[in-house]
Amino acid sequence: MTDKGLSMRGTLPSRVSWWFVLGVCAAGVELALLRVLYEGLTWPLPVATAVAAETLILAKFLIADRFIFGHPRPALERAIKYHGACAGAFVVYWLVINGLAELFAIPYAVAFVVGTAASFTWSLATNFLWVWVTR
Repeated sequence: MTDKGLSMRGTLPSRVSWWFVLGVCAAGVELALLRVLYEGLTWPLPVATAVAAETLILAKFLIADRFIFGHPRPALERAIKYHGACAGAFVVYWLVINGLAELFAIPYAVAFVVGTAASFTWSLATNFLWVWVTR
């Protein structure tokens, strides 16, 4: 199978759609990991959210870089750009989830959904359009 056969490359709307699907699936995995870290291992929520988010940031980069954008192997330049772009989304997510949970006693799972939705908008504008857009 060629690289093109493995890739979900195509039009911009097609890539956005696949990127969105990856994000939704990754959010489910991240919430499960967060539950293990926070409830199972009783890590403090700020630490658990940071570790869960970073784990999924790395996994999403590898998956999106290969299967959505068709790169045969990851490149350090794209990985650095992706991490830079994710930094803003991470800050948005981390502040929202921890702020809602700690300041307003919102259950962490609900705060996770709100934080994920807030960071998604930032993420779409930065890492999707900045890291992988074809010039």
